[in-house]
Amino acid sequence: MWHRLHVRAALVAAPLLLGLGAVMYGLLQHYSAQAALEGSQRMNLGLARYIVEHQPPGLIDPAGRPDMARMKDLALQVMAINPSVELYLLDADGRVLAHALEDLQGADPVGVQVDMGPMRRLLQAEHEGRVLLPVLGTDPRSPGRANIFSVWSIAPPAGGMGYLYVVLNGSTAQGVAADLGNSGALRAMATGAALSTLLAAAVLWIAWRHLTRPLRQLTDELRSFRDDGDGDADAHGDAGDEIGVLRRAVRTLQQRISQQFQRLEDSDRQRRELVSNISHDLRTPLSSIQGYVETVLLRADSIDAHARAAHLRTALRHVDLLGKRIADLFELSKLDAGRIEPRQEVFCLAELLQDVVQDYRLAAERRGVSLGLAAGSHTTAKVLADIAMIERVLQNLIDNALRCTASGGSVMLAIETHGAFLQISVSDTGRGIASSDLPHIFERYWRASDAEEGGASTSSGLGLAIVKRILDLHGCAVRVHSELRRGTRFEFLLPQAA
Repeated sequence: MWHRLHVRAALVAAPLLLGLGAVMYGLLQHYSAQAALEGSQRMNLGLARYIVEHQPPGLIDPAGRPDMARMKDLALQVMAINPSVELYLLDADGRVLAHALEDLQGADPVGVQVDMGPMRRLLQAEHEGRVLLPVLGTDPRSPGRANIFSVWSIAPPAGGMGYLYVVLNGSTAQGVAADLGNSGALRAMATGAALSTLLAAAVLWIAWRHLTRPLRQLTDELRSFRDDGDGDADAHGDAGDEIGVLRRAVRTLQQRISQQFQRLEDSDRQRRELVSNISHDLRTPLSSIQGYVETVLLRADSIDAHARAAHLRTALRHVDLLGKRIADLFELSKLDAGRIEPRQEVFCLAELLQDVVQDYRLAAERRGVSLGLAAGSHTTAKVLADIAMIERVLQNLIDNALRCTASGGSVMLAIETHGAFLQISVSDTGRGIASSDLPHIFERYWRASDAEEGGASTSSGLGLAIVKRILDLHGCAVRVHSELRRGTRFEFLLPQAA
């Protein structure tokens, strides 16, 4: 399940949504605080001006000294109405001259330098009637922290200048704000942000699942196709999402198409070679039959009975050879087409080899070749196979061995035990096969370049190809060992019957 595309997409998107929710919550909290500051400053923007305009002159005397008594009275009046504000008197350079703070903790703000830039910007903006709030200035009580404020200039009667500087968000208001940091409203806002994130994740999950449904169906069909088609083990262990499965399926399809094109090319090449070889192999005996029969017909009056009989026997031999080649061709075609299946049965292998040796003994004697069953091969062990097919394999191997063995040589059949199998071998002392020719001996119509003409003329060129197909149907491999002028040995294994 975890490798599904929509699951992986949701797992990737979930942290992003959580991060986005956290960022949105932080931004919301930040801009909510900024909006609160802006609202507070906008509501109290003219507070310092109002206080100065409604006070008689003398808060700062011509010598630049503050009137502390009036300052305290003024602070008590203003802070009684709005406890969150703090009042300061500044000189013309922005240094704190006086304040009316009670229960002061920490350093006394008298003498603290207030940044004049925000003050000028706020005064100018107020004169011009437009201002972008909040404008943050120095908090004399905490110089390292900016705070909202209201400011207005004080012009003493005898000259000189100072400022009334009102911090709108004093320590009392900041304490209240800190207490509200864990308020129910903020908890509700956090809960809302979390629920919104979860809802977005759920909607994304459903959308991805709906959008990737056709892709999942196509992937499942591809998996099913691969399972039913070739049993590819990797089909059960596909790692990655649907796109990865499709990529591997396309790559596999490309390989299959390439293999199929190669097989088609090989099949076309084999078909052309087959037609050429069949034409040649059938034309030769047909021409011989035609020639001998025409001779008998044309010279019927002049040919004697002995010559006529010799011509007819030769024609009959070619007819037999033609029939054998046609039978081999049909047998190989049926094997290639898969229309023949082995009929498994239990039989004694030694008895089958004795029967085949007995059938070929006369042909071997005519060639002057010794044919027999090796000592120790008269075992009573039985095998499980198609007896007719195995007999055909032995016949083709003995035919091939007799053709390749000169007079005075020998062909020997043997049975050896190899665990749960019996190994059958057919060995001859013939001319052998060159190592360069060994990979090709099971190809149809293949003949060695140094094959003797007489032996080649009696061969269909399909015997070893039939041997290979029959043993493939039995799940057996045929092995060949050969040395030039020292003989050849064919061997294969058959399972012993339980």
